[in-house]
Amino acid sequence: MVFRKASPFFLLLLSVLFLNNCRSDEQPLLYQITLQDWDGNSHKFSEDKGKLVVLDFWASWCEPCKKAVPVVEKLREKLKDSPAVVLGVNTEDDLSLEEIKKAASDFGMLYPSLLDPEWKLVTPLKIEGQPALFVFSKSGKKLHSQYGISEKDLPVLTGRLKNWLESP
Repeated sequence: MVFRKASPFFLLLLSVLFLNNCRSDEQPLLYQITLQDWDGNSHKFSEDKGKLVVLDFWASWCEPCKKAVPVVEKLREKLKDSPAVVLGVNTEDDLSLEEIKKAASDFGMLYPSLLDPEWKLVTPLKIEGQPALFVFSKSGKKLHSQYGISEKDLPVLTGRLKNWLESP
């Protein structure tokens, strides 16, 4: 067997790639984001560490979002006694807070919603449409994402809750 001497550049590149993959101090993307709630309070996702996080991305103009909200409400109800948080994330930058609240009420949304008019979370997650459902593990790892949520999705989503709650 013949081995060639690796170039110093190749060894440096390999070392950098290896060390980048071994960094444990890097916070998951979700934990790097802070959004405002409807009362102007900061919601740091890093404070949700140890909880399953379910996010429903929505907008007032989104007709399919109206069908998604009841499904997310049912998931919230099933998760009420578990270490989980269910939140809406409104992405609009052209409505007043009162208009957003009215839309949420019209949709039947009872779970709290955060504001992301600057797309602080939408952009890094590469959200491509709405409604979008994203589920993150207790350690901030993305477990699930889907676009379009309807009543027919509820049995599958409900069936996954136990696994999601047990996921590290």
